[in-house]
Amino acid sequence: MVKDQGKSTKEIIDSVMSDDSSVQIEEPQKPKGSNKIVKRVGIILFVLMNAVVLYFIAKDALSKEPPPMEPFSFANILFLLGGILCLAVVLGCETLKYILMMRHLGEKVSVRHAFSTAALGKYYDCITPSGAGGQPFQIWYLHANGYSVGAASAMPLSGFFTMQFGFAGLCLLMFTFCNGAMKDPALKITAYVGAVAYLVVPVMILISGFAPKIAMRIVAFFVKIGAFLHIVKNPNHSIMKSVKTLNSYSVNLKKISSNKKLLVKLLLLSLLFQTAMCSMPFFAIHTFGGTIDYFTALALCTFIQAAISLIPTPGNSGAAEGAFYIIFSTFWPTLIWRFLCYYSFIIIGVLIYGYNALIKLMEKKREKQAHD
Repeated sequence: MVKDQGKSTKEIIDSVMSDDSSVQIEEPQKPKGSNKIVKRVGIILFVLMNAVVLYFIAKDALSKEPPPMEPFSFANILFLLGGILCLAVVLGCETLKYILMMRHLGEKVSVRHAFSTAALGKYYDCITPSGAGGQPFQIWYLHANGYSVGAASAMPLSGFFTMQFGFAGLCLLMFTFCNGAMKDPALKITAYVGAVAYLVVPVMILISGFAPKIAMRIVAFFVKIGAFLHIVKNPNHSIMKSVKTLNSYSVNLKKISSNKKLLVKLLLLSLLFQTAMCSMPFFAIHTFGGTIDYFTALALCTFIQAAISLIPTPGNSGAAEGAFYIIFSTFWPTLIWRFLCYYSFIIIGVLIYGYNALIKLMEKKREKQAHD
């Protein structure tokens, strides 16, 4: 039983509004791993799910009479390099965002830490359900590498906020000017719902900044619905925790948004990031001799990304491959696209961890030699 169990919603909101500690940022702790057995079982199920999806896609693709294979020419290689360039643009945009925020907040500007924060954030987004692990790890990583608590919290949250709006901006452009590219009505409607859902958290953060009591009442309303459906066990405690987190998000965002020019730059970099991500299918398809035009491929990928955003699996696995194959009906481009937009981030994250481990090992060796 928690002490706020008997309080009304109004009393909880008033206590959060009057409690200065609600806007203070606690020192970030390293994200804890879950039970090892559960974690291993989860990884096995995750791998099996991907394998099953790819098996059925391959089975369907190979059961049809294959079209004549075009010679793999220099042009195909250039398109493959174009897809790799999209990956470089994605990581470059995120890295530049952190460099700009480091400079604005008066923290040390480190390209290495900016890149590692961006890349490892994507790594944790790819291996955790609903991409929930990226920001907590980035906050811990920045603070562990000498950045102040406020800056370490503000940068990842601002990066997340602008990224959500960047994708919403791309959706708005594609839904308005290239809406006819998507022929599947069910996927189109799902994409609309997914795009709206994408904006829920950033919009709530905005509301909490300008009208905190309204934001808290909205949170309380949905928590009570969860309690009515027996999803939330302790509604008052959940309301208290949610509004404090939302309040903290708003405070952190204000550190960045106080500079309007910086905020515009972050939003533009986020839009470029999302455009590069959704441009990958164009290059993947043309790598194997496809003839789709750029804006059609960009629009279709945007619809797919918006639709599968509702799937809570790590990296939207299963749904992503299936939706791509249904729309584009191509097996090898599906693999290339998925490698570029998903597996590459996992590989890069593992390489960064390996590099950091090697650096620490060398430092310990030097310290041992110095003592000897």
